[in-house]
Amino acid sequence: MNEDLRQKAIALEMYNQQLQMIQSELASIRTLKLEIEKSIKTLENINVDSETLIPVGPGVFLKAKIVDDKALVGVKSDIYMEKSFNEVVEDLKKSIEDLNKAEKEGMKKVEELAKVISELRKELQESIQKSQEKSTENNKT
Repeated sequence: MNEDLRQKAIALEMYNQQLQMIQSELASIRTLKLEIEKSIKTLENINVDSETLIPVGPGVFLKAKIVDDKALVGVKSDIYMEKSFNEVVEDLKKSIEDLNKAEKEGMKKVEELAKVISELRKELQESIQKSQEKSTENNKT
């Protein structure tokens, strides 16, 4: 395999790895968005002085009574801040907006990489075909 073909094959592999990494990041963003949306729905439907179930592990819940409309929100490692449910919902909605922007940017990168990969594959296939044709011609003579 000549040097040009080898370099194109290496570049193609690198672009494919980048594409997979971005797609993985997009999947994580979508999962996080779903979790945040669930949190928003939960907070919007909680009533003060009502009983609810609090998850503490896989398939384990505690009965709890909501005594006020406050939640503790993690701001740093082991540092929490008390906020009203409405404030938390607004913060979560802003997080979703940020994630939507990141997702949009990621999708744009995916499209750009897909084009580059497609063009590179085409070039690689053409180069391989030309190389094979040259080899066939050389064998005939």
